Amino acid sequence: MIVLVAAGAFVATNIDNLVLLVLFLLRYRDHPMVVGTAYLVGLFLLGLVGFLISLLANIAPVQYLGLLGFIPITIGAVGILSLAHGPAIENEFPQAQTVGAASVFAVTLSTQLGNGADTMLTFGSLFGDSAPGADYLIMLTVAAMAVLFLFLANYLVNHPALSELMQRYAQRVTPFLLILVGLYILANTATDLAPG
Repeated sequence: MIVLVAAGAFVATNIDNLVLLVLFLLRYRDHPMVVGTAYLVGLFLLGLVGFLISLLANIAPVQYLGLLGFIPITIGAVGILSLAHGPAIENEFPQAQTVGAASVFAVTLSTQLGNGADTMLTFGSLFGDSAPGADYLIMLTVAAMAVLFLFLANYLVNHPALSELMQRYAQRVTPFLLILVGLYILANTATDLAPG
């Protein structure tokens, strides 16, 4: 179950990053490996910070850790409210001064990190609410999903109609996925630190 929740949380918090990844791969066709590496490094750093945030939860009484579920619920609710104002994803992103590999890496990484607060907070909540054994499953799921998204982005680069379709409708689904992840964290499940 925790693998499905982690995969759902990843999808919910990274659809926008997937669209950005597709845009970067289209823009920097000469540097696909650099874009992909920057994307993976960005996700690793976001996951690491999320895990470090969860360590702060050790200070809190265990019976209150489930309340971390309110973080993704709040992010999801804000997402639902923002749907009335139009899509959150913009087709414009920071321009690199040069097309060198270092510039491509820096622009891609900084954009991924700047757009990853929801990933960091959601996974921080999920790690904080889960037992150490479940944390390893969450980490493996995040790594697998990151690689899957990289392959998906490469596929979408060659199928622009699919990329446009995903960009148009994904934003409408992700807030609800985040709310489901938050409800899972609030629920008393077998992967919690204090079940029962």
